[in-house]
Amino acid sequence: MLVSLDSLRILPGSSVAIRGPSGAGKSTLLHALSGLIKPAGGRVVWGASDLTAMNDAARTRFRRDHIGLIFQDFLLFEELNALDNAALCAAFAPRAARAALRDRAAGWLDRLGLGDAGSRRADSFSGGERQRIAVARALSNDPAVILADEATASLDRAAADRLVDDLIGLSQDTGRTLIAVTHDETFASRLDRVLSMAEGRIVDDTHG
Repeated sequence: MLVSLDSLRILPGSSVAIRGPSGAGKSTLLHALSGLIKPAGGRVVWGASDLTAMNDAARTRFRRDHIGLIFQDFLLFEELNALDNAALCAAFAPRAARAALRDRAAGWLDRLGLGDAGSRRADSFSGGERQRIAVARALSNDPAVILADEATASLDRAAADRLVDDLIGLSQDTGRTLIAVTHDETFASRLDRVLSMAEGRIVDDTHG
């Protein structure tokens, strides 16, 4: 899906980094793109869907069906195993859709190198492994768009590089759009495009 936010246009299947100092509005922009908040002005349009014209329930449905969210904090349930965390959205899905969601979550865990560890509790994994569980959870609904907010910030360099490889590979191999807020220059340098923000505005737009 093509996304348009006022003059900003992001092509389907592309990868975009959003960077800037703390307080520049990076996470706010990501939240507007996901429909978690309404922007103060302008429109957010994914394909033919205008998020700013939707009510809260409609934006929630759109986000559930089309967007996968990854956060700096893994937001896992420690007492649940890896598969139950990755397939968490199945608990809120119609009964007929739950098996497919769990199968898809299991498939992503396998692709991300955790296929043999689905029955282990979340609190037994390293930080990098926990973030990959969160990635599998974000992808379990088969979204066209991945939005990541400082996904590597709490990881050491080796784990961060592994996650960056995973995310870029997913975008390139499956045609998903990847938009990542990051202070990680290594991560940003590997994406197709870098948007720099200051005081709530995009002040630079660099294509790789």
